[in-house]
Formats: sequence, structure tokens, C-alpha cells
Amino acid sequence: MFRRLILIIAAACFILPSAAFASGFAINEQGAKALGMGGAFAAQADDPTAVYYNPAGITQLEGTQVSLGFSLIQPSTEFEGQYFGGSVSGETEDKTFVIPNLYITTKINDRLSFGFGSFINFGLGMDWKDDWAGAYLVGGRNAEIATYTFNPVLAYRVTNDLSLAAGLVYQRMDVTIESMTTPAALASGIPSSPLKLEGDSDAWGWNVAAHYKLGKNWRFGLSYRPEMKHEVEGTSKTDSPLAAVYEISGDFKADITLPAVTYVAAAWSNGKWTFEFDGQYTQWSSYDELNPEGLSDIGVKPKNWDDVWALRFGGQYKLNEMVDLRAGIIRDYSPIPDEWVDPMLPSGDRWLYTVGAGFHFGKSFDLDLAYNYLDDENRKFDNEAGNIVKNTDATRLTGEFKNTDAHIFAVNLTYKF
Repeated sequence: MFRRLILIIAAACFILPSAAFASGFAINEQGAKALGMGGAFAAQADDPTAVYYNPAGITQLEGTQVSLGFSLIQPSTEFEGQYFGGSVSGETEDKTFVIPNLYITTKINDRLSFGFGSFINFGLGMDWKDDWAGAYLVGGRNAEIATYTFNPVLAYRVTNDLSLAAGLVYQRMDVTIESMTTPAALASGIPSSPLKLEGDSDAWGWNVAAHYKLGKNWRFGLSYRPEMKHEVEGTSKTDSPLAAVYEISGDFKADITLPAVTYVAAAWSNGKWTFEFDGQYTQWSSYDELNPEGLSDIGVKPKNWDDVWALRFGGQYKLNEMVDLRAGIIRDYSPIPDEWVDPMLPSGDRWLYTVGAGFHFGKSFDLDLAYNYLDDENRKFDNEAGNIVKNTDATRLTGEFKNTDAHIFAVNLTYKF
């Protein structure tokens, strides 16, 4: 049975991450227990998903533990606006995105623990219906960015209260951007054709963390993942005759720098109750542009995003020896200024509301379930990204992205031996 379990885990590690991509860009849905408490978990860090949230916390875990899970994200967005004086509208396709995760921890001795995580911590998935006017904009049909991350870590218990951790990060990025070439009315009668950019990249990085216990009631966490610099190489393809005149097809290169992420957390426990507050600081200013070199006529513009905080608060009530009940709330601020909003990610400030439950089956199995509802603010759209023809304001699509929300479900099964 043990050998079979190890084979299943190894297969999942390499197969599951390649099967999905995510809605959104920074993905915090990396474990169902954390998700049920609004992602406020970097101070508790007391199950194998701590490899992602705060790997220093894995010194709390006994024996060997394996957690396998996934999140299901069902997003939707609508658009209403004006194009050449007429009213236009659009909406995204109804899709469910699967975000898998796998974590393994083992206690080597009383002070040293090893952990491994496989997860998708950055991802973008906007799939618009083909018949909306924005299909001619960059990423106006479909935009996908997915990172597949593999993260071994070592955690060391310095004292009975203080643990430190460090890890190595390998990350693969896949990028797909789809749109339509300029409509016939603006291109001398040449019919529109699909335009698809595909590329990938590999990068190496690291992460560090600390976990501290103060008395019997308080726990504190600090976790840092620095920026990851990717050099994406790929190809743009289209069968449009415009490719003979404009640089819209062929090989390209693009530098994409994913932001550094810091978690600062405090948790308080007393009897059956646990409460935690986390601040997540994401330095999105490093994501300054998405510019495919070699395709000068692709109308991609700078991003110029801001560094932002997400504030997470969650709690847990231990109903009995078998059942834990959880809830949380999140205020997640958008890094995207109004002048840089585009159809690839028209995200605004968000509220997220979460509930969850944990079930303990003896000493060997834990099952965690969670649900989040995401409510995103409307965003006005009137900037250069709306120009159907690059640098031509007369061809601009304007309007409002509205009714953006998402339903998020998560499950993790943990085996201890």
C-alpha cells in the first residue's frame, strides 16, 4: 500500500499541474483549510499546505504527511460599451478552471523537517466569447498565463518557539494570447483572422520563512517569495494576409517579471477557537510590461501596476474531535490603475467571503472542504488598450467591465503515517 501511494503521489506531481490553468493572476487558493479561513494561514501553518503559506511551520507536523487537493474556480465577467457610436456588449465563456496542489512533509529529526510542494501560484484565464467587439484587442478572445511551481523546502526548529525555513523554487510558465486581426472595415476589406501567440519559459528562485510561538495562545508567521524573472520565447501565428505587411507573426521574446509576495501573520487560539489575521503584500510594480519583441505591430502596452495589500481574516471553531468549522473574509485591492485596465484582466478591488469545514478520520486522514464567493467592483474602460488599431484613438472601444464574480470550491485530503 505504501509503495502504491508513493507512485500515485509522484504521478500527480507531474500530471496534475499540466492539466489546468487559473482564473486571476496571483492565486492564493493553495489549500482547502486555509481557503476556508480566507487564506489567513501563515501563522497557523499546521498542515502540509504550509509548504506554500509558511514552510517554517512544518516543524509542527509529526511523521510523514501527504496532502493532495484542488480548487475549482468558476469566474464570469460582462462588458457594456460603445464602439463607433454604437452600443456593444460581451461576456466571458462559462468555464471551470482546476487548480491542483500537492504537498509532502516529513520530520527528519526533532529539529529538522523536509517539505515539498507542487502548485500553481500565478495564473491568468480570461476566455471571452468570440462575438464581442473586443475580440480585436490583444488578448480579446483568450488570455492564459500559468505557472507550474515545484518547491522543496527545509525547516529548522532553532528553539522550542522559533523555526526558520528556506526553499528552492523551479517554475515553468506557459503563455497563450489570442485575438482577431483588424476587422475588414478598418483593413481595406481584408477579412479578420485568428491571431495566436504561444510561448513558455523556465526560471529558478528561492523562498524563506519564519514561525514563532509566544506562550500558549499566540503564533506569528513571516513568509517571503521574491520576484521571478521569466524570459518567454514563442511564436505568433495567423493566416491573415496582413502578416505580409505588418509584424504580427513569427518568433518573439518577452520578459515577464512576476512579483515578490510577502505574508505577515498573527494567530490567536484559546480552547476551541482560533482566529488569524494576515497581510499579503504583492509587489506588482515589477510587472511593468508584456511586450513581445519581434512583433512591433502587436498593440501591447505597458502595465505599470501598483504594489498592493490583501487583508485576510479568518477563524475556526472546533465543534468536536471530528469536525472543525471555519469562516473568513478578504479585502483584496487591485494593482491595476484605471489608465491600464484591459480585457486580459479587468480586475477591480474585491471582497471575498469564505466558509469551510475540516473532518478528522482517526489519526491518519483529514478531509478539508471550502467555498469562496468573490465579488469584484466594476471597472471603467477608456484607454489606449481599447484602440482596435494601434495608436489610433478613433478606433477605441470604451465602456465598463461589470458583474465580475467567481465561485471557488476547494478540497484537500491529507494522509498521515
